[in-house]
Amino acid sequence: MSDIILAGITLPGDLFWSDEFSATLVGQARKYSLTGALIIQESVAQAGRLITLETTQEGDSWVAPVRLDTLRLLRELEADPDEAPFTLVLPEHNTGTRSFNVAFRRGDGAPIEARPIRFASPAIDTDLFAITLRLIQVD
Repeated sequence: MSDIILAGITLPGDLFWSDEFSATLVGQARKYSLTGALIIQESVAQAGRLITLETTQEGDSWVAPVRLDTLRLLRELEADPDEAPFTLVLPEHNTGTRSFNVAFRRGDGAPIEARPIRFASPAIDTDLFAITLRLIQVD
């Protein structure tokens, strides 16, 4: 499987895009006219698609954990909002890649969550973490 690339940072290609098929791609506004008739306006969303990438667990095995040194790079990227938007390149389902312009999503919890796969103190660069990245497509 191909890697995922976020602003030049290489991530495991099998991070799970948990809201890929649950987010709506069509926006809708509803209102009532003065006569009480329902007026519905719909259009394809130009931006705002949610992209949540997650490490998953299957039994005792972890899929797509991230090393501490990579996690530190992600935290540096997230700490500088002036750099957004970032390019996110994801592997396509069958072949090729998909590319999105994204920013960190800050309204649905922390934009980056991480927990160690195996706690050790002090942590070293090769320690593995389960992560959740919350992003939003900006155009």
